[in-house]
Amino acid sequence: MNKINIKTKHVAVVLIVIFTFTILPILFLGIYDYPCADDYSYASATRQVWLQSRSVWQVLKEAVSISASRYQTWQGTFTSIFFMALQPAIWTEKAYCITPFIMTGILSVSVFYLLHVILVQYLEGTRQEWIILSLIVLIAVIQCMVDKTDAFFWYNGSVHYIVPFSFLLLMQASLISALTASAKEKRRRIFLSSLYAVFVGGGNYISGLTACVCSISLLLLLLFMKKLKEHKTACIPVFILVLSFLINMAAPGNSVRGESVQGMPPLKSIMVSFRYTLAFAVDEWTDWTIWALVLFSLPFIWKVVKNTRFRFPCPFLAAAYSYCLVSSAFTPALYAAGNIDAGRIRNIIFILYVLLLFLNAGYAMGWACHYFQLHSGENEARENLTVNQRWYVILTSLALFFGLGITIKPNPDYYTTSAAVMELVTGEARAYGQEMEARIELLQLPDENIVLPCIQTQPALLYHSDITFYDKDWSNIAMSRYYGKQSIVLSDAEDTD
Repeated sequence: MNKINIKTKHVAVVLIVIFTFTILPILFLGIYDYPCADDYSYASATRQVWLQSRSVWQVLKEAVSISASRYQTWQGTFTSIFFMALQPAIWTEKAYCITPFIMTGILSVSVFYLLHVILVQYLEGTRQEWIILSLIVLIAVIQCMVDKTDAFFWYNGSVHYIVPFSFLLLMQASLISALTASAKEKRRRIFLSSLYAVFVGGGNYISGLTACVCSISLLLLLLFMKKLKEHKTACIPVFILVLSFLINMAAPGNSVRGESVQGMPPLKSIMVSFRYTLAFAVDEWTDWTIWALVLFSLPFIWKVVKNTRFRFPCPFLAAAYSYCLVSSAFTPALYAAGNIDAGRIRNIIFILYVLLLFLNAGYAMGWACHYFQLHSGENEARENLTVNQRWYVILTSLALFFGLGITIKPNPDYYTTSAAVMELVTGEARAYGQEMEARIELLQLPDENIVLPCIQTQPALLYHSDITFYDKDWSNIAMSRYYGKQSIVLSDAEDTD
């Protein structure tokens, strides 16, 4: 082992290969992905406009109209509703297969960009270290996602949560990146941050509030360091973010929707949020896989923190701030609905928590490294792993693979990739796709009243929900409008085979 020279670039290449092979089954499963529930209700009008006009411009105008209408009658999340109205299947049924591409793609880009700004631009890490740590975080987030269907396979749910949260990461990355950029580059990044701010402020309230907390905290930090005047342009995207978020919250439709749910009082929702951070984030969501990946990342975090000039002051304050930030993410749902039962809500809080867990691990290690001068006396080349680091990486890798084996064998649905592989290999995904295709053939008939067979195959990742036996149910009405029918119901004939 002493003679084997393992470099960080070798680890980066291996992780790129692993990440690619783990993401491919998820993307391939998208072939059998089809719309359901609110995919129909928010996109029925745009689909009809497309069928009648075949004009992209007319569809975009209709999407804006839908956003404005829902703002008055149902909810204020104007940018989310705009994207909901552009559900991929309005163009052609087969286009819905791009949903996992969109969701895994935008999440990956946002995480890569944010960590590039932090690790490379601010902490002077190398390209290989950035790639390694970004991939470790993405593998943790994608594989251990709380509700995998809502995250990657149900367009309406994921475009309302995963997409705005990804824009939150892009906004924060662009904003803090602008602080060290040249004058010309700063203008471009401030513009991009301002654009992302509109998408975040007009999206779900968890992303909007989290973005406001992070952005205002950054301005207060600049003020404390007496650098706000020097970076006064940073106020522009923050102002746009807060304005967009206030417009979102002020929607008349919010009060209409609020009548159908019972939320918590403000103080109670805040107190419960702090408890939920312990109950969900620290306890339920931090399984052995997350801790194992954090441990695997430590040698590469070490290489970053020991070579940077930043000294990582007040680590306990950073940890306390992170705890409060995660807690604040629970508050909007508790205040508005009294619970966080929806998987899509838990998904983005989980992503935030995992990101902060890795960042705090790095911050604590950086503080210890410089406070106790643990880096003194190390002379190995930056791109090389020391003998101890090589053994550490190999042993943690073996432990990880062993743990994966004993986890996947009894429960293939535990990880997103293993669940996708099982649905493909067993033919469950194909059977579901065939049933959905048979439905589409029925829906394309000229009949005004359609009776659909019940879906017998319900894969864990692909199947979200279905219409009912009653034509007056909201989901039935939404599907009827989407396909231009008078009524659509499920057949009440049961399969007795």
